[in-house]
Amino acid sequence: MLRIEIQSSNDVATLHCSGRVVFGVEAEMLRTIVLSRPESCVRINLARVEMIDAAGLGLLVELQNWATATRRTVTLLDLSELVWALVILTKLCASLDISYSDIAGAYDGDEFECCRDELIA
Repeated sequence: MLRIEIQSSNDVATLHCSGRVVFGVEAEMLRTIVLSRPESCVRINLARVEMIDAAGLGLLVELQNWATATRRTVTLLDLSELVWALVILTKLCASLDISYSDIAGAYDGDEFECCRDELIA
């Protein structure tokens, strides 16, 4: 099951997801909610996602492409360890806009580089 809590202010919607982002109702629910948001910036917090499959990863890429095509932004926040491991394994780092709220500035102001040795270790 997937639970999504939505916060919205100043044209930014933050979706806090917990549970599973998998093929079926869960992935369709996330897709429907994101595509229906009127805000120009959608942030999807995945810190409490315990399971994601190929359909879930594909959905994240689809939402990123949709955002680009509609001149919006979709940012994935605080990926759980499992989600992060699968993003690295599938080499989707370059295709997804990923951010961590608790490590801002931890890398001397450099833009976050996906798959850095320090983060993989």
